[in-house]
Amino acid sequence: MVRTLNDAGLETEIPICICNWTNEEGSRFAPAMMASAAYVGDFTTDDILSRSDAEGVTVGEALDSIGYRGESPVGRQKFSSFVRVAYRAGARFSRPRTRPSAWSIPARGVLWYDGKITGFESHAGSTPMPLRRDALATLSEIVLAMEAVAKKHGPKAVGTIGEAVIANPSRNVIPGEIAFTVDCRSADAAIMDALDKDLRAAIAEIAARRKVEVQLDLVWRKPPTHFDPKLVDAVEHAAKSLGYSHRRITSGAGHDACNLNTVMPAAMVFVPCKGRHQPQRTGRRHAA
Repeated sequence: MVRTLNDAGLETEIPICICNWTNEEGSRFAPAMMASAAYVGDFTTDDILSRSDAEGVTVGEALDSIGYRGESPVGRQKFSSFVRVAYRAGARFSRPRTRPSAWSIPARGVLWYDGKITGFESHAGSTPMPLRRDALATLSEIVLAMEAVAKKHGPKAVGTIGEAVIANPSRNVIPGEIAFTVDCRSADAAIMDALDKDLRAAIAEIAARRKVEVQLDLVWRKPPTHFDPKLVDAVEHAAKSLGYSHRRITSGAGHDACNLNTVMPAAMVFVPCKGRHQPQRTGRRHAA
């Protein structure tokens, strides 16, 4: 976009700064969107630099290894507003249109949990079914419970168990311990509270009935984001003036714009693109 402005000889009324925030998607380190969160003061710089990945490498060490830590204090660069442009494919973006389209959007709030099921390891051949304390069977019920809770509060809620790790797995051993992660989202804060309450109630019932222990820790809560109305209107006006089709939708994914929105006017533009949507990869459970 900046190249296009330069090629056309256009000068903007205020400077445009292109930002590439570190670790927006949380693919290696948790939480996601950590750089923008440090910028707005949700975390200290030292806290973020100390976060580690699955192999124990910290953010600070990873940045040092590629020369990207930088010398300027976080937050020195000031902005008057922030607009995130994202290119997306997927079901919501696949409807045929004759021209490119632009959407301005709010974003869902996020609940991230780390879970641990502690049952009892025993021999798969010699342990009667009624006496088993099977961690994996317990997780199976929790997965279905998460799905049911999200559907109960649908269509404004979603929930996913994206990771499960069996401790010391063996073909002939009933799993005794499993670590898992949960991701719940909604653009309604009240529904987020209901998701938390209903999921915990379902897990408590399953754990008691199966005689296992289930620990569920909330490791991250990001409230729903409602972007600046004037900036959103400006995005819509621009789309209309260019003759592009457009509509307002809710983003299911997290974005740095959600963090920036807490300290300055922010908005997002989603541009549809052809092809298969690539999912965001979020931080591993033990990297949180």
